[in-house]
Amino acid sequence: MRRYLPYLAPLMLVLMLVVACEGGIVNLSGDLVSRAAFESGCDYVDADTARIWVNAADAGWADVHYRVNSGGQLNVRMNREGTYFWYDVNGLSEGDVIDYWFTIGFNAGAQDTGWYSYTHTAGGSTPTPTPPPSGDWVLIWSDEFEGSSLDTSNWTPEIGGSGWGNNELEYYTDRPENIQVSGGYLQIIARRESYGGMNYTSARLKTENKVYHTYGRIEARIRLSRIGMGLWPAFWMLGNNFSQVSWPACGEIDIMEHINTEDVVYGTIHWDAGGYASYGGNISPVDVTQWHVYSIEWDASSIKWFVDGVQYHEANIENSINSTEEFHRPFFILLNVAIGGNWPGFTIDDSIFPVTMYVDWVRWYQR
Repeated sequence: MRRYLPYLAPLMLVLMLVVACEGGIVNLSGDLVSRAAFESGCDYVDADTARIWVNAADAGWADVHYRVNSGGQLNVRMNREGTYFWYDVNGLSEGDVIDYWFTIGFNAGAQDTGWYSYTHTAGGSTPTPTPPPSGDWVLIWSDEFEGSSLDTSNWTPEIGGSGWGNNELEYYTDRPENIQVSGGYLQIIARRESYGGMNYTSARLKTENKVYHTYGRIEARIRLSRIGMGLWPAFWMLGNNFSQVSWPACGEIDIMEHINTEDVVYGTIHWDAGGYASYGGNISPVDVTQWHVYSIEWDASSIKWFVDGVQYHEANIENSINSTEEFHRPFFILLNVAIGGNWPGFTIDDSIFPVTMYVDWVRWYQR
């Protein structure tokens, strides 16, 4: 179970403490503690372990207060990895119930949350790991995000604003505020903040000149913490000759795109056929706040799109039909969360931030 909660500390706009002091009354006015946003949850780890976690910007520490099956309350200082705080509860059995709440040490002051509840069941909020694809696929590369920092031998964060042609509203950074690897996940975090002349920040990662191949099954296991107007998460690919020929002559394969509050996932190719050309399909309903495996199978004849192993679209590229020669060259991978732009539009729901794209793994198979 994962959630986003904008938490407003108890209102202290007009806190009046009546204090007897030599026959007089002293009125003490408190300040309004600023609105602080965080994500939190409790995830199944294995048969006897669950992980309670909170992801909170501008926090130096976090405590979790919990009880199992209405037993005695335990109070623990959580482990910290950047803005991600976690604590593992061990010795659980199927059906055990954990009730818990947090005290979060924000820079503006400590804040207590309300109670949450988690029932320990096999798989919990994290589905059983996806097995390798059937057939004669051989894994040639993967990033499982098991460390505590981004593997820069695989990924390069792009830095800049506006999305390089999409009229996006964010500034992409390489800061830990926008990129984290913790708890076994890559986290791309989109925030509402002024930075680089823009009003939002996020991250865009690429494997250009580091991981690039021709053909294969390319897939990632992804979920979004929230959806909302203006969001545009994507898992996609560009031709590794991008820096020489630019777009669209390099070709683009969109494995997964989602916009706004739709329950639709899109898969598309873009290329140069004597002018810009594209061909796409979509599948619905898909709840992108749940874990899904987004895949393509790409060979010399076609590109096929899948969600959780279900095919929903196919593009014919055999013999470079319709000038699709771009798709017979090496491509690299990109992951990003855009905010606004030509496709999702420019109406942004500021109440949703921060929003996190969680990536469990990215894998590339070939035959």
